[in-house]
Amino acid sequence: MSPSPANTATVRNHRSVTAMTLLTLSAMVVILAVLSGCGGGDKDAVLATVGKTEILASYYEDRLVKLEENELPRAQDGTTLDMSLLEGKQEFLETLINKEVMVQTAESMGLDNDPNIVNAREALSSYESSQIMWDKVIQDPANTISPEELEAFYAKMGSSRKCQYVICNFRDDAEAAKKMADDGTDWEDVVHQYHDGGDPPSGIYEIQVPFGRYNPEFEDGVFGVEVGEVTDPINSIYGYWVLKVLGEKTGKKPPLEEAKAQILDVTHIRKVSRLKEEFLKSVEEKFELTIHEDALWKCYQGLPGGETLFREGTQDPRKQDELAPLDIASEDLDMPFYSYMSREGTKEYTLLDYKIHFDKMSVFQRPKDTEMLGGLRNKIKSDLGKTLLNYEAEDRGMFEDPVVLAKVNIKIEEMMVGKLYSEVVQIDEQVTPEQMEAFWAEHAEDYFARENRAGRLVVCQDVRKAAEARTEAAAGAAWGEILVAYGVDVENKSKAGSLEKIVLNDDNPFSVAMFALQPGELSEPFPLGDGRFGVVLLESVEPRREVEMNEVREAVGQRMRELRKEEMFQSMLAKWKEDIAVETFDDRLAGVASWTELRTVTAPENLVPRN
Repeated sequence: MSPSPANTATVRNHRSVTAMTLLTLSAMVVILAVLSGCGGGDKDAVLATVGKTEILASYYEDRLVKLEENELPRAQDGTTLDMSLLEGKQEFLETLINKEVMVQTAESMGLDNDPNIVNAREALSSYESSQIMWDKVIQDPANTISPEELEAFYAKMGSSRKCQYVICNFRDDAEAAKKMADDGTDWEDVVHQYHDGGDPPSGIYEIQVPFGRYNPEFEDGVFGVEVGEVTDPINSIYGYWVLKVLGEKTGKKPPLEEAKAQILDVTHIRKVSRLKEEFLKSVEEKFELTIHEDALWKCYQGLPGGETLFREGTQDPRKQDELAPLDIASEDLDMPFYSYMSREGTKEYTLLDYKIHFDKMSVFQRPKDTEMLGGLRNKIKSDLGKTLLNYEAEDRGMFEDPVVLAKVNIKIEEMMVGKLYSEVVQIDEQVTPEQMEAFWAEHAEDYFARENRAGRLVVCQDVRKAAEARTEAAAGAAWGEILVAYGVDVENKSKAGSLEKIVLNDDNPFSVAMFALQPGELSEPFPLGDGRFGVVLLESVEPRREVEMNEVREAVGQRMRELRKEEMFQSMLAKWKEDIAVETFDDRLAGVASWTELRTVTAPENLVPRN
C-alpha cells in the first residue's frame, strides 16, 4: 500500500541527505536518512525555500546530526569546515538545497511514476510500517523495566534446575508423555516411547537449566513448577519439550547494585522475547493461521536427507540447481497444508504449493531435516508471519504513520536522485590517447606512489607495560617474545605485530610514530586513543616514487570520465536552479546547532539496552 498524494504532500518538508559529497567526484547519489536530532534555536525557522518546499531549521539539524565526521562539509583545500561557523553552515545548507532541486527536477520529469519507483514505494511502505509497529508494540514497552522486575530477577539469579527431558515432534505426543510421567512411569520408558530428538552422548536425558540463560518461554515452564513436578509441553524451534524438575541449587551472586547493569540487559532481552512471542501468537490467532500437522509431517519426511550448506570440502555454497527437490508422493500433493485469513477471504495452500516454493529456495533458505519437525514448523510460521504482520500494520494505520511516510519518501527521493544522475547526466565515455596524454601532463604528480613504511607494533595494556616492552625490545628480545609477554590485542598478535605499507596519516597514532623514526629505531610508548599504549619498531622505508602512466591508465581514464560528468552535472544543476525559485536566509543560520552540539548526548543512568 502506498501513501496517498495528500499524505505525500504533508511530508515534503522532511526530505533528507546524509552524505556531504553531492558536489564531489563519484558521489552524486545522495544517501538519505531520517532520525530526529536535538539542538536549540527556533526549529520552525525557514532557512531556505526551493520552489514551494521550505527547508526548516529542524530538518537541517536532523540531517546534520546523522553525518559522521568524515562526511562533514569541506573547504576547497579539503579541510573539514567548522560547523559552528557560518561558512560550514552555508555549505551544508547548499547541499540540502541541491538535493531538493534534484528531487523536484526528477519529479517534473515523471521519475516518481517509474514502475521501479512505484513498486519500491509499496515495498518500503510495507517494510517501514512493520518496523514502526514492531517498535511500538515490542521494543518501546520492553525498555521500561520496573524495580519489581529487577528484584524478581535478582531473587532467582544464580539458581539452576536439574531436569529430565523428552522432546516430541507433536503436541499430542508431548501431552501424552507428560501424563505418563505424572502417573509415575520410569523416565526411561517415557523417553523410549515419545522422544523424537537426538540421543545425548551420555545416554542420560538430563539437562541443567541455569536461570537467565534460556528463552523465557522455556525458562518460565521450567521454573514455573515445583521441584518433582513435570512441566506442560514447551514449544521451541526443536519441538515440544516436557521436563521433570529433579532439583534446584542456588549459586553465588554479586550484590544487587553490582549486578544491576547485567540484570537490566538480560531483563530487556527477555521482555523483547516475551512480547514478541505474545504479539506473534495474537496475530496468528487474529488471521486464523492454521498448519495441518499431518501434511507437515509428510513435508518433513520429504525434506532432502542430510543436505549441507556447502559443497563437500569447500566453502562454496551449493547452487540452487544442485539441490534435491522436496519429495512428496503424487497422491499427497493436493493435501491442505496451511491457511490464513486475508482481505479477500481464506487463503489455502497445498503441499504442491509448498513444494513449488521449496524447490525454488536457496540452500540457506530451505529448512533441514536435521532441525526436527519444530524447525520446519517455525520456518513456515516465520515466512507467513511477514504477510500477517503486514496485514496487522495496515489494520493499525501504520501505513499512514507520519514517521513511516517520512522514511519512505526519503528512500524514494534517494532512488529518484540516483536515477536522475545516472540517466540524465550523460557524457561521452570515450577517452582518446591525446586527451589522456594532456591530462597526464597536468596531473601526473597526483599519482606519485606515496612513501610507505613497514615495521612491528605491540599493543600494551598501559604506559608502564609499554615502557617495559620497549626496554626488552631495545635489549634485543625477539618481537614474538615481546608480543607474548606484553601484547593485549588479539588481531595485532595474530599478525605477529606486522605493519606493512603504512603511509603517513595524522589520525593514526602508530603511523605518526613510525614516520618519526629511522630504520631500526624504536618509538617511545604512545597512546592509542582507547586507554592502551603502543610501541613500534621501524624496519624498512619504501620512498616516494614516480608512476608511469601505463601503471594507472585505467584509473586515469575513470577519473577523466568522472570529471566530465561532474562538469556536466554542475552545468545542469545550475540550469535546474534557474528553473526552480531558490531563496536562502543565511541570517537565520546563527540559530541552528553545530554538529558537535547535536552529537553531544548525555546518556541516562541504567540505559536499556546498555551500549
